[in-house]
Amino acid sequence: MEFWTLLRANLRRHRGGLLGIFLLIFLVSLSLATVLTVWHNSGSYLGLELDRAGYGEVTAWVANAALAVAVLLVFFASLIGRMDSWLGPDGKGMMDAFNPADHDIGVQSFGTLTREDFEDAIRQYSEITDTYLLAMPDVTVNGVDHTANVIDQPERFHLLEGHSCTGEREIVITEFVAADFGVSVGDTLTVGADRGREAFTVTGIYSCANDMGATIGMSREGYLRIGSDHPNLWCWHYFLADPSQKGAITQALESAYGGDIHVHENTWPGLFGIINAMNTLTTFLYGMAVVFILIVTVLTGEKLLASERRDLAIFRAIGFSPRRLQVAFSLRFGITAAVGAVIGTVLAAILTDPLVSIAMELAGISNFSSHPGLIAILFPGSLITVLFFLAGWLTAGKIKQVKMTMLAAD
Repeated sequence: MEFWTLLRANLRRHRGGLLGIFLLIFLVSLSLATVLTVWHNSGSYLGLELDRAGYGEVTAWVANAALAVAVLLVFFASLIGRMDSWLGPDGKGMMDAFNPADHDIGVQSFGTLTREDFEDAIRQYSEITDTYLLAMPDVTVNGVDHTANVIDQPERFHLLEGHSCTGEREIVITEFVAADFGVSVGDTLTVGADRGREAFTVTGIYSCANDMGATIGMSREGYLRIGSDHPNLWCWHYFLADPSQKGAITQALESAYGGDIHVHENTWPGLFGIINAMNTLTTFLYGMAVVFILIVTVLTGEKLLASERRDLAIFRAIGFSPRRLQVAFSLRFGITAAVGAVIGTVLAAILTDPLVSIAMELAGISNFSSHPGLIAILFPGSLITVLFFLAGWLTAGKIKQVKMTMLAAD
């Protein structure tokens, strides 16, 4: 019975993530299906008399194929770009989602070292601009094990809704805890530690993805009503005048005090792997975009050139140069791609945050919100448009082979 209860709870918690995976698979399949359809239809046209197909039919088919591929490529490129802008070059977006409050560096003593000891070492590299205390003891919430983020300045919590837990009988919870217990702001939960348990009022919803979101936030005074206090429980969190010295400070403290302290920055070892993976994914995506665009443009462009060979010969006869016709041909692909780029960019702006938020629930992140700059918004669409234009230019190189004598032959 307990197994099925836990299974239903996990499915309920991760239903958004499962839906996000399904949607991602669907969108990737849609992109591949579009390219394969273009490929298949191109093969079908090879077996037809293009004159029978008609100029208008071929032109519409080419425009629709280019438009569909441009929309999908720009949408995916914009989606990845928005995720990358949220993550940031140093991963701050993800760390803000995992950490309950901002900081530059944290130091926790496991021995007899005092605050004054390691603060003197820190000040050799940078002045300290601000500080607060944070502890992460184990607690129970309605009898279920959770982690508590206990802070002496509750206003520092990353709040999503309501207000912080400034009172002794107040707590903040994540959206996942709220969903698991079916509570909201204003309801009460029973929190217990080694000295007892008491009812606390939920005053807000905050963001913290640690332990898959199974955390609560409390004030120091609130925790001490139910839990024991000791010096090694607390971690001192610092803001530095020169944050670039975080690495040097960490190395100096670990070298000086070894296992007597734990030093951490506002990061974790796997973060840079995620950043590298995101950069690799972006490179791969644009590489695939080049391949897709070449396939679509070459396959469709050749059919369009074949259907327009008489018109091209007429233009050559009245004085149009091959280069001018080549530019005109390329602009048709570029303009079509530009329309698709606008559609893809708008779709990405509307759908990225809700779709990615659903998928991020698998990691306990419930506050995904991308705010890319203007360049980041316009870059994918502009690049895809330029790539379509260049691919059209290469395909249109065959215009030079069109001779005015074709008119006589026709």
